[in-house]
Amino acid sequence: MPHVIVECSGNIEVWGDPARIAEAVHVALCTCGHLTAESVKTRAVRHTIWHAGTDTDAAKGFVTILIRTRSGREDRILKAISETARDAVIASTAPVPDRTLTVSVEVQMMDSVAVVHGQV
Repeated sequence: MPHVIVECSGNIEVWGDPARIAEAVHVALCTCGHLTAESVKTRAVRHTIWHAGTDTDAAKGFVTILIRTRSGREDRILKAISETARDAVIASTAPVPDRTLTVSVEVQMMDSVAVVHGQV
């Protein structure tokens, strides 16, 4: 734990390299001090089909991050984790004139009763 899912719109390359963005998020979360580095598992998906509002010119894009973790952390820690992920995306992308990249992060608590683990 946690599991980190980075989703990007298909036009993300306008703002930055999707692999670099995912790596930046992963490294930032591993080094933020609130998570055990060896437990962070990050994966990324670049969507080929997406819509952003009424945009028909691909002038809008997104990076959305879902961080799934066990419950029990204080709200201030959860907020710090969210801000760390957001800031990593912003630091690894560049603004583009007349285009908008939206970044959002959600930390979701996993049900401790319903989640099971295994190792091979």
